[in-house]
Amino acid sequence: MKVSVQKFLENAGVEDAFYPGKRIVKPYKQPGSFKSHCAVLDWRDPGKVRIDIKAGLTGKKMEPKELKDYPVCFQSPTYVEIKVTNDNEEDEDEDEEGKSSKGKSGGGGKKPAKPKKLEDIEMIASRFGDSVKGKVPELGEIVDMMVMGMKVAKEAYETVFTQLAEQMKHARISATDLLAKAGNVVTRVQPPAFLKPKGDETAQYKYDRERNADIGFSPGLG
Repeated sequence: MKVSVQKFLENAGVEDAFYPGKRIVKPYKQPGSFKSHCAVLDWRDPGKVRIDIKAGLTGKKMEPKELKDYPVCFQSPTYVEIKVTNDNEEDEDEDEEGKSSKGKSGGGGKKPAKPKKLEDIEMIASRFGDSVKGKVPELGEIVDMMVMGMKVAKEAYETVFTQLAEQMKHARISATDLLAKAGNVVTRVQPPAFLKPKGDETAQYKYDRERNADIGFSPGLG
């Protein structure tokens, strides 16, 4: 499913600069013990954006002994993985090619090598700071989605992704509600012919004590 990462960030109320090499932790403090949680937006892999919902406010992985006090909905993984399509970079390449082809002293227009390693991305991010803010990809593709440890079918990607952004905007994430949204879509499956009910499903069963008294009884066992 194709999605706009930039649009998601806007809808989710994420105002922090987001670019390759960046990891953002959005804390959602809730009243009561072991209720607070956070959303972790991770773009340290240049080709993938991952959004994780985690217990606690730090975004760090918890040990089982710590995690067991939190609600079940935060004990199992809930995340979205988005493959980056690099639309912004492609547009810039086209502009550069256009300029080099129109220039009087163009020398063939060999493209500069793009950094692919995480170390290179982090170096650029630290060197230029906010100047890379505009690198958020306009278009990405959801390649994996899980809610409370359960895989979400592709048919439900859009519904769950939209609901996640809405919840983040209101600073409270309910994984159970996300799962319900997914279930409303993926559970409406037409059963095959051999599983279709036969007969009158509304008929009431009447228990006959005399006819059923010996069910499971075998002579010699008593």
